[in-house]
Amino acid sequence: MICAFKKQKKISFLNVSTVNLEKNKIIKYIKDLDDNIFLAIISSVVPKSTILFKKLFKDHGISYYLARNLVKAYDIKTTLSDEKSIGDDRLINVIYGKHLFSSSVMIIDFGTATTIDVINEKGIYDGGVITPGIDLSLLSLKQCTAKLPLVKFQKTKNIVGKNTLEAIQSGFFWGYICMIQGLVKKIEENQKVKFGLILTGGNSTLFKGYFQNVIKIDEFFISKGLNFLINNLLIQE
Repeated sequence: MICAFKKQKKISFLNVSTVNLEKNKIIKYIKDLDDNIFLAIISSVVPKSTILFKKLFKDHGISYYLARNLVKAYDIKTTLSDEKSIGDDRLINVIYGKHLFSSSVMIIDFGTATTIDVINEKGIYDGGVITPGIDLSLLSLKQCTAKLPLVKFQKTKNIVGKNTLEAIQSGFFWGYICMIQGLVKKIEENQKVKFGLILTGGNSTLFKGYFQNVIKIDEFFISKGLNFLINNLLIQE
């Protein structure tokens, strides 16, 4: 996703796939914003995406930061064994989540991967869980099974599908609900803490009303986190 902000306000966004980067579409979006772009931040766990955006911003004379360098400026208290292995997206979610809610928070991100990141009752980043993302899994199902269709993820009332399409939709929608509910329950039992849940990522709004103790649903959470990071940096400078 590409997201543009004016101070704290989101003014526009463009959804782009990491699987199939639409370069011309991205160039048009940047050109349309060109006169208004003061600074850019690149946050990607896909190297080819990072290379593409670095070149595009350079070609358009736009200064940029890499998210990893912004994250380094923050002292993240953590119990992780290897913080360097954690993706920028997860660290940004943690920094912004802690800024907003301080402690006892789980950030559930329905992105390319579905991730759960845990900020414990002491405000320390405790690690998390990574599972395959919804859209990526649907694409993989289509690619690896010749007769199954590519299905768009959506809500479904019926748990037992009456045809192949309904069965896949049910399996993914209710399957992810049950998986997240089960993981949240296990983590809470393990830590003996009740957590507030933040839901984010492109599919997050579809899960409204299906989990307890949700304190925020915002598909632009990571984009707002990046904007928070850069604004803090500019204030310090």
